[in-house]
Amino acid sequence: MIDCTVIIPALNPNESLIEYVKTLLSEGVAHIIVVDDGSLEDLKYIFTELSMIKGCTVLAHKENYGKGRALKTGFKHYLNEKNTLTGVITADADGQHSVEDVCKVAKAMVNSNEGIFFGVRDFNESNIPVRSYFGNRITSFIFQLLFRYRLKDTQTGLRGIPHNELKWITELKGERYEYEMNMLINAAKRKIKINEIPIQTLYFNNNASSHYNPIIDSIIIFRKLITEFFHSTYTRGLHFQKQLSGKNYDK
Repeated sequence: MIDCTVIIPALNPNESLIEYVKTLLSEGVAHIIVVDDGSLEDLKYIFTELSMIKGCTVLAHKENYGKGRALKTGFKHYLNEKNTLTGVITADADGQHSVEDVCKVAKAMVNSNEGIFFGVRDFNESNIPVRSYFGNRITSFIFQLLFRYRLKDTQTGLRGIPHNELKWITELKGERYEYEMNMLINAAKRKIKINEIPIQTLYFNNNASSHYNPIIDSIIIFRKLITEFFHSTYTRGLHFQKQLSGKNYDK
């Protein structure tokens, strides 16, 4: 058995999600939480079928709150259950993360349990949609420039989070895609090791099923990066001033 829970935020998924969940469980994943983030009424039958699968828990939002909120709903449920598992794996509902890669990241986390684990894609492959390529390259560049931390894939949704790191991650702000960036920023601030696990780069129909808005969500993410950087710089400055003022200069 793979000693972790897989959390899948889902907005208007297709029926393939049912088989995806079944396959993950058949590969030994201990538990799966699917969060319905306000999907269309016509698609509720998918979540009904998922709820009848042994080992799968379905949680639901009355309306669409965003991926960040859906992840936190899954995290809080996991923590409230007082799990003794190694931790959680986050995966997307659109099939972009293969069962093989989900298990790969999960096993890496179970075997090490040091830091957090990112399934990273190779953006040099020819099948990368243009908006995904440039969005990730720009974000990675800005993140490295501001936080001195080089990552190949800052926007991956396939992440392994050990149980002991989950509480502070659950308390982070963010409702949409910026929540995942906030997770990354705070991991860098806390000097938590980020393990990069190479995964397949899968896109279907030029990533048409993605709910990521390349303009609105990119602006929110870039604003989060800049804001957190200047906040950190300001805080460090105040701390330095406090240290100086507290010194005793008497001879």
